[in-house]
Amino acid sequence: MALAGCSSGTLLSDVSRAIIKEQFGAGDDAIASSTLNPSFHYLRVNVPGVSPALLVLGYVDHDAQGDIEVWYSAKHEVIKTQNGRIVGTSGLEVDWQSVRFTTAPPTWDGLRQASYTFTRVRDEMPGYRYDLADQLTSSRVDGVPSIVLPTSLPSDVAKSYEWVRESSSSAQPGLPDSWYALEKVDGKYRVAYSYQCLSKQLCLNLQRWPIQKAAL
Repeated sequence: MALAGCSSGTLLSDVSRAIIKEQFGAGDDAIASSTLNPSFHYLRVNVPGVSPALLVLGYVDHDAQGDIEVWYSAKHEVIKTQNGRIVGTSGLEVDWQSVRFTTAPPTWDGLRQASYTFTRVRDEMPGYRYDLADQLTSSRVDGVPSIVLPTSLPSDVAKSYEWVRESSSSAQPGLPDSWYALEKVDGKYRVAYSYQCLSKQLCLNLQRWPIQKAAL
């Protein structure tokens, strides 16, 4: 795995020590009982039917459309997020090698009740599927959505968030809707939890971990 943008040659070893388990699938018990290193930022990742895991933030790439956070495990599974949206993965059953937005998606602070439509273009593996275009429509929703939330997200915490639904339509078979739970940090909204699908069969629950005290 090429760690472009890394500022330290010891980053991989440092992050590896911060991971709870050296594989994608630490399990709820390991996550709940582990003492986290406060020097790192963590992302709890759960695929339905698979034990959850913690990934750690390795580095941040600055981009005009928003900083890209690069999360990975000691076994080199990588998830890149930009404003909470997945914009790249490596080492998963389905990988999005790259994601481009023809116009910048709306900021979470700028997205109100009115819906907003924009286009995402992605390259997908396996199968060498390139330039797949999805038209996405984002809109705020009232209350907690009627989706199955992970056990790591209690209902009272879910109710404290503001929620956004992002639906997809394209020439290809559409992906399931994405859901984003927003929390305010330093006066600005950010994604605390999301449900995003890389394919119809591979959907991920992504959650900043641990939960912010303000949401408890």
